[in-house]
Amino acid sequence: MVKLATGSRRLGLEEYYELEVFDDKSYPGALKSDCVGWRASAQIDQALNRNYWRATANDKVLNYALLQQYGLPAPETVATFSPEKRRVGHERSLATQAELEEFLANGLVYPVFIKPIHGSYGRGTFLLTAYDAATRQFTDIHGHQVAMRELVEACMTRQYSGMLFQKPLQPHPQVRALIGPTTSCVRVIVAVAPTGPRIHLTFWKVARAHNITDNFHMGATGNLLAAINKETGVVERVVTGLWPGGKEVTQHPDTQQTLLGQALPDWQQAMDLCLSAASHFPGLKLQHWDVAFCAEGPVLMELNTEADLGVPQLLGRRPFIDQTIKSMMINA
Repeated sequence: MVKLATGSRRLGLEEYYELEVFDDKSYPGALKSDCVGWRASAQIDQALNRNYWRATANDKVLNYALLQQYGLPAPETVATFSPEKRRVGHERSLATQAELEEFLANGLVYPVFIKPIHGSYGRGTFLLTAYDAATRQFTDIHGHQVAMRELVEACMTRQYSGMLFQKPLQPHPQVRALIGPTTSCVRVIVAVAPTGPRIHLTFWKVARAHNITDNFHMGATGNLLAAINKETGVVERVVTGLWPGGKEVTQHPDTQQTLLGQALPDWQQAMDLCLSAASHFPGLKLQHWDVAFCAEGPVLMELNTEADLGVPQLLGRRPFIDQTIKSMMINA
């Protein structure tokens, strides 16, 4: 434990347990030194991803505009609110609070998914189904009321840099039967090696019925995580959280459908899509794509950097760093 904590990866003592690095069956001997926590995650991200490329992933307006230009499937944006009057393509562009309030009161088509241009962990997101002009309140997917004032304040939050209004995605019928109507993305980690992009790891962020996003947030949201075989798309492990409170389960708690052993539809199509998309972002050597498995086929929900690499390592029960990542770090 001390050797790992003081070594080049600086794996914390809590992480040693939370990520189950103590398990000699999964991480025998020297393989433990290839395990990562949040410190090594940041080091790897800084080494492999150029800072001047990060906006192409983290800025959702720019990312969606690029995906649209390249002809890659992404959520349909129907309006963008941005004080700078930015937009993805030809959707309605809102720049002032007055324009925003008029659109919210009269221009929304339901259901509508709303999310920040700059955001994480599902903060500032809404999934609305109706509006009552008399009370100036919206109804969300769970039947809760959202006041116009609350929604406007969220849209005006400076750190969000504006809001995107999108048509909700419709899950593939097989996925809907397993986990319900929520949008639950597979995280596809792509390593852009000198020989070309390759799939490094894949896992499924499985949303619960009470959430509108699939963010795991170390188990705090109640959502699940599932290890996915990157070659076959088969679910190999499902967990509710980190050690010691996290448990392994086989079924989705809401639908009672068995997840373990299930194969996700259109898997090879999704992997090919991520590999194709990765080539357009050469300054990002370690890419984290969120892919939604929809009725019309796989859809690229977004591209991320600066991700926690310890969680997929925990799910797959193997060190995140392999020979490819080592070689890329040496040549970075």
